[in-house]
Amino acid sequence: MSLRFVRTLTLGLLLAGLLAGAAWAQEEEKEASKSIAVILTAKGDAELKKGDAPWKSANFGAVLNAGDKLRTGNDGFISIVFTDDKTQLKIRPNTAITVDGERDEDYSISKRVNMELGELFADVTKQKGALQIATPTSVASVKGTEFWVIVNEDGSSQVLTLQGLIEMLSLITGQTVDVGAGMGANIDPSGSIEEVTLEDIDVPDFTEETFDLKSIEIRFLDDEGNEKTIIIQYQDNQ
Repeated sequence: MSLRFVRTLTLGLLLAGLLAGAAWAQEEEKEASKSIAVILTAKGDAELKKGDAPWKSANFGAVLNAGDKLRTGNDGFISIVFTDDKTQLKIRPNTAITVDGERDEDYSISKRVNMELGELFADVTKQKGALQIATPTSVASVKGTEFWVIVNEDGSSQVLTLQGLIEMLSLITGQTVDVGAGMGANIDPSGSIEEVTLEDIDVPDFTEETFDLKSIEIRFLDDEGNEKTIIIQYQDNQ
């Protein structure tokens, strides 16, 4: 074996390694840029599905990308936080959602949650990107608020606004209503919307739970490959 051949082979292997490393780094950067949320709490029967991978137990600190699915069983509970504006979602038992979103040029996230069944509480304090909660019959567009979304097995749903304002759209009839603080909207399977006051219905709450203040540090890459860090303080239910 000649020295020239050895040098050529060595150079070729080195170049192949560098190209493979660059491709891996680009893939890592691509994956990091898709990260839009992180799991803060996962208890009981709580599961996560990423892409085509099978369902697995949801765990604290798991990073969520657009299209990831979450579901809870009879004793399950999951809370997540979006990385742009610290919007938190609390997912109660027997609930199934898909988390979706796209990071905009200002690094805010246009957020959309597709909710198949169950109960979800949203806490939007300093909204940056848009947030929509979609059910089988409606889309709730959020304008800085605290609210509940409840989806029943028959496809009917409710939005209950504690603070702020929700714009409610029936996907079936095209009807739109604004649901302000202290108000709610019921949508039946046919898409008809009925406005109600919260005094007339049983509003879910988390008052039976206690909370400890914790923090989590989240790192992600922006579209230019620059690393960003967010430190989030949150309340963990025990």
